[in-house]
Amino acid sequence: MTWPKRGTRKIVIEGDEFLWHYDACCPWCSDDVFTAGKSGKPFVLFIDPFPYAVEIGPGYVTKAIKWAQSQGWSPETGGTKAMSIDSNSQEFFWLDEGERHAKCIGKAPENV
Repeated sequence: MTWPKRGTRKIVIEGDEFLWHYDACCPWCSDDVFTAGKSGKPFVLFIDPFPYAVEIGPGYVTKAIKWAQSQGWSPETGGTKAMSIDSNSQEFFWLDEGERHAKCIGKAPENV
């Protein structure tokens, strides 16, 4: 994945540098999503910004990446996955394959 220069932020988690940025919209349903990963690595996380009670920033992105890593995800071995957080329990969970966020209207097209 090529990371856009504008709006991409760096965070360091346990000595590893990650990148994250706000994608203005999901390409197939126009809702917001954040992307996190490493430069030059093939796999990324899509982080659903809902519920709005969650403030997206470096701390939240760090927590999301750490949770994903605890579940076996890595930017080197993947895969590309999407995650969200339960507004009641404040626990992360994986979204179905091909989705970018919990409110998505359907699976991602094959070519996107």
